[in-house]
Amino acid sequence: MAKLFNKILCPIDFDDNSMAALDLCCTIAALNGSSVYLMHVVSIPLQAQLTPLPLESSAVREQEARTKLEQVARDRIPGEVRYEIVTGSGSIAQAILHAEVGYGVELIVMAAHGHGRSAVGHFLLGGIAEQVLRESKCPVLAVPLRQ
Repeated sequence: MAKLFNKILCPIDFDDNSMAALDLCCTIAALNGSSVYLMHVVSIPLQAQLTPLPLESSAVREQEARTKLEQVARDRIPGEVRYEIVTGSGSIAQAILHAEVGYGVELIVMAAHGHGRSAVGHFLLGGIAEQVLRESKCPVLAVPLRQ
């Protein structure tokens, strides 16, 4: 049987919902022999994007994220699943969409935040999944909020 997906992108923010998305991503990857790009984007608020943070600050936050991703990968990704760790900073949705194109991924598996949250929570978290769903060139599997 041909592989459905050779490369899968799994953006996480280290909460329980994104860990559930990672678990599902790993199941799909193991069944397909896919590679996983485990990604975290250091969010930079819009105001800060207009006046960039010092490079050291962004680089330090990305290194901290990389260290967390390495631990998550050791703890949660099965040995048979190949993976690469990816970090970025800036607009989360845009970074995910850039990674999709840059790495040639064929599936994005991510948490769908926002259900049962306040309007502000939906805007900050649910809006990311919504934007990725609207603008992605590949299928997006949005894993719903677990209660």
